[in-house]
Parts: sequence; structure tokens; C-alpha cells
Amino acid sequence: MPAAVPTVPAPVVMPNRDTDPPLVRVLLQRSTGVIEMPQPGRAYRLSYAGRTEWMWGPLKLRVAAAGPRWWQVGAWSDPANASAAADKIRGAVGAAADVRVESASGGLIRVRVGWSSAEPADPAATLAALGFEGVYSVPATGELRIEGAAGGVANSAEEVLIEPAGEWPVVVGGWRRYRGRVRARAVGNETLVINELNMESYLKGVVPVEMGPSQFPELDALKAQAVAARTYAAAHLGDHEDEGWDLCATPACQAYYGRSAEHSLSNRAVEETAGLVAAYLGQPIDAMYTSTCGGHTEDAAVLFEDRAQPYLVGVPCAWERPIPLTGTTDPGPWVDATSFSAAIAREVLGLEPHTTPASILARILERTGQTAHLLAPIDAEAFAASLLAAAGIDPPAGIAPAVGGLERLLFLTDLYKIPFDPPTDGLDGNWPAAAALAALELRGDIVRDSGEAVPRPRGAGIFPRRAERGEDLPSPLPLWQRWSGGFRRLASTEVLPGTALERIRVGDRIIALVVKRSGGNGEADRRSAWREWVREKSWTELRKLTGVPTLERLTVTQRSRSGRVVGLVAVGAGGATTEWTGFDIRRVLELPETLFAMHLRTDPDGEKMVHFLGRGWGHGIGLCQNGAYGLARAGMTFDRILSHYYTGIEIVRWDGLQTTQ
Repeated sequence: MPAAVPTVPAPVVMPNRDTDPPLVRVLLQRSTGVIEMPQPGRAYRLSYAGRTEWMWGPLKLRVAAAGPRWWQVGAWSDPANASAAADKIRGAVGAAADVRVESASGGLIRVRVGWSSAEPADPAATLAALGFEGVYSVPATGELRIEGAAGGVANSAEEVLIEPAGEWPVVVGGWRRYRGRVRARAVGNETLVINELNMESYLKGVVPVEMGPSQFPELDALKAQAVAARTYAAAHLGDHEDEGWDLCATPACQAYYGRSAEHSLSNRAVEETAGLVAAYLGQPIDAMYTSTCGGHTEDAAVLFEDRAQPYLVGVPCAWERPIPLTGTTDPGPWVDATSFSAAIAREVLGLEPHTTPASILARILERTGQTAHLLAPIDAEAFAASLLAAAGIDPPAGIAPAVGGLERLLFLTDLYKIPFDPPTDGLDGNWPAAAALAALELRGDIVRDSGEAVPRPRGAGIFPRRAERGEDLPSPLPLWQRWSGGFRRLASTEVLPGTALERIRVGDRIIALVVKRSGGNGEADRRSAWREWVREKSWTELRKLTGVPTLERLTVTQRSRSGRVVGLVAVGAGGATTEWTGFDIRRVLELPETLFAMHLRTDPDGEKMVHFLGRGWGHGIGLCQNGAYGLARAGMTFDRILSHYYTGIEIVRWDGLQTTQ
């Protein structure tokens, strides 16, 4: 059953300023060294500890020497349990230690202990004796030091708000520019620099990085990405409240390059979906997304148990809406590429199946109106020379070889990417007619273009490459199927939206419509460079990766319903086993995805190798970015794309506090 399409409310009004709410805090950099804000002469207003002062750039931010270390006892979801743990420690150590109860990420409450004097020789053992195992040390937060031009210095143990003067973006750490303002703080011995800005302004720096408009020039695909990115951000606000930020600027959260990455098309996608999020039971969803899913997305539960959700279930990466195509002839047998080209040439030139090479040349002359002295077609060389002359093709030597009719024809067809094979049987068979088709393509009399099948109001359509919209296809039409190098006529067929098509035309007349079949035909992510991949790893390398120095066998023990490997066992000497499940398999084997097959072979030098055949890139959960692009090209709107990948969601307006219809 196709997913229900959610109602789409009107977007919210875009903010007037980059610092208007709702705000998001993005961690740009954290470092134990110096972080620079390099714009010379720029004025910044610094606010901290109840005071305000101005400082001129460039700025240098670092942490002054940190104080005594802290010991992290643990984190609890129940505040009462955290308070009870803190009281127990205070009762045991008295005034010699400072025991703090603080908010941590994920809604947890953590307890930390710092000895103000007479720290025990082994604080971890002291706390373990009180029943708190696994205690570890964390550096105490030092003081943030900001140095400006002309000797200006600011020191603060608290967070500093840095507001740049003027409307142009601020630069942090290098060349990237960011909207909004900056917050800086010391956490342990690290300086954290955080970009604070409006959610929509933030998304303008996310969408073109996660889904580049030049690579994915489809507005509805970019709209789907904008809603997914906004939803992900809304769902994860406050995750790192203990350190004063919401999201990082890397793919670990969402890639964010700020104002430097913005593009007019992705900006439009953000603006036309402003404030819209995908929600489940009224709350923004954990909108996971992946680059390429390999034809089918995955259930979050099988890779990340803690992120299992009813809306994150695997679905085919295809639009299950078959498009019927009707041919003009009965079905035919499989033929090779030369025979196919010859059949098309005979259709264009009105030739019989066994027309002689001389008759083909005569028909070309008749069509082109050339006056040329033709050689008798006694062999392929003479025929090719006469064909170029009859077609009026005489390229200068700077483009093609100066002599040799066959070499010139082969060179030109290769240069202009016209399908054409050398003669293997001289002038016998279909080669002369196929050569005639190539010559007509070089002239521009015959045009072939590629596209994708799309549904249209009147039936079937094609979305040509580099076009802005789809076009209707007539019915019936000369219908062919291609698989690798083989072709056959079809009386009828059904294709899924996104299936690759090729048109061969004379003017507006379609001489052939070729359905280009391939493995995974109809999958929306078929354009991705990561649709398939191959990796090879030696047995020596796998011993290191798995941490099993005596590795004897590597076995897949379980696959998910999408085909991904979700159970893997390494067997060492004596039968000792090490097992991995879920996403850990990808990390251990260092592969692009867990959708793979593996085959063992032994090289001539005796080295065992494992050959991995895989598909996809990422974790395969949620929205597939390459798939979203394919679905958008096939005519699916952004709301349908979102409901396809996120089961049972609704699209609602979000104002930073709550969602509304």
C-alpha cells in the first residue's frame, strides 16, 4: 500500500534577522589550542559576567590554565537517584570535596566530584569503595581568554557572547563565513566556539552541503532534505546542553558550512518549507537520512536499537506506480548492438533487411543531397570513406585523422560518444547499415537523448536529462528493451518511475524508445556513484580490523529483510568467536555500507583475500538522498517523498516550542 500523503500547511514567515528566534546553537570548533576569528579591524561586542565591552579583530580564543580535575561518578535519568548518589558522597567525604549535580546530554543528570584539598592518592578507588564503579577523571574547566588587536584582552570563567558589528557574516577558524553571532566558552581544557542563529538561517548552510544543488538540481528533493534537516535539528535541540550547544557542524550531526555554502536553489527550498517539520504523534521525529540506500532502506531497530521508531522502517527506494508502455510491433529476439543500429537505420532510410552497401550509400546521398565521388564499397575501408563523403562529413585533420576512412569514422563516433562497433565481418551482415546510422548521428539528422520514465496526466512520459520538466510520450511507439549490450523489440512493458529511457528521434518523430534495464531497475537511487562498490581486504588486514590475530573464518550469521548484514562472527584458533551486530559491522570492516556479499579467494602468492560486493553509502535509514532526487525527477513532490521514507508521519508547523497543524 502506498504511504498516505500528509497535508502540508503553509510555511511560516522567514525571519527578518539571523538572530531572530527560534535559535539553534551549532558547535563550530573545539580545541585545546587557539581558535581565531581572523577578520582584521572588525568590531565585536563581548558580553559576559554582567558586563559588556568592545574588542577589535582579529580575535584569538584559548583556555587559560585549568584548575584541579573533576571525577565523573555517573549519570542518571532520575534526578532523585542522582541527588541520592551526591548525598552519599558528601556524607562520606565531607567538606574536602565539592560534589556537583549537573544536567547532561540526553536528559540525564550527572554527578561530579572535585577535591578542593587533600585529593586521595586514588580517587577512583575511594569512590569505588562507596559503590560507584567506573569513575573517570575529567579536566576542570579553565578560564576563557580572548585576545584582540591592540592588546585588548578579556578573561571569563563564564560563556562569552560575541556579536559582530555590521550585517556581513562572521569568520571563524579560517575562510568559512557564518550568519548570526558566536558564543565561546571553556569546557575542561578546550575552547568551544558556537554559532548561534535562527533555524532557517542555519538550514541555508546545511541543505547545500548535505544535498548539493548542483548535483541534485531538483527543488522537491531539496525541499524534502530541508524538512528532514529542520526536523532532525528540532528533535535534537538541547542534546548537549551541558556544553552549551545543540548540534555539531560535522556529519556526526548534520554537515553545516554556514553562509559560505549557500545556493539560490537550496535557499529557495528552505524558504518555501520554512518552519515545516515531519512529526509523529505530534512531535518532531528523529529524521535520520542517508546518502545512498542501495535500493531499500533499513529498519533503524536492526542497526541502532536505541533509535528504533515506528516511522524508521525499511521501504523500497522506488515509486511503486507502474507505468505502462505499448509498442508498435510484436516482440522480437535478442540482437547485438550492431543489429539494433542497423534496424534503426533501415527504419530511417526505408531500407530492406538485406540491402547492399552500394544501395545504402545511394540512399544516404539521396537523403543528404551531397554531390560526391564515391569509391566502390569493396571493403570496410572504402565503404567508410564513401559514407563520410555521402554524408558530407569532412572534419579537419585537427579533429580526426587525415587519412583512412574507417579510422576517421571510428575516431569521430568515439569522440562524440555515438554507439558504434568496428566491422568484424567486413561488409557482410548488419555493419554497413549500422555505420549509416552513425553517420546520420554525426550529421545531426538523428538525435538520441536519455531520460527517466515519469507518470504524466495523459499516461507515460520522459524526463530528459538536463531538462526542467517531463514530456509526454506517444502511444503506441517503437519500443525496445536493452540489457547490457543486447536489444530486443517489445510489444508492451511496465516500468517504474525513474527507469532509464533512451529516445532515438528524427525531428519530433521517435524512431525507437529504448528501456534500459539493469540490476536494480527502477530504483530511485540508481544515479548515485555509490549504487554499487567493490572492496578487497587481505586476511592479514582483516585480522587487524577484527582484533582476532588467529582469524580462521568470517561468517555472516544474520541478514535483515533488506539484505544487510546484521550478524557477523569471526572464528579464531580453537573455535574462539567474536561477534558483531548492527552498525558495528560496518565500523569493524571499514566498509561503506552493511549491504554486501563477501567471497574468499586465494591469490597465486598464497595470500587469502576477501572480495566484498556492496551497495549504498551510509547507514541506510530514513530518507535516501539520492533516492529523493530520483523520486523528485520522477514527479514526486516533497511531501510524498517524506511520507515514503518516514512511515506514518505528518507535516506540521514548528515555532521552536511546539508543533501546530
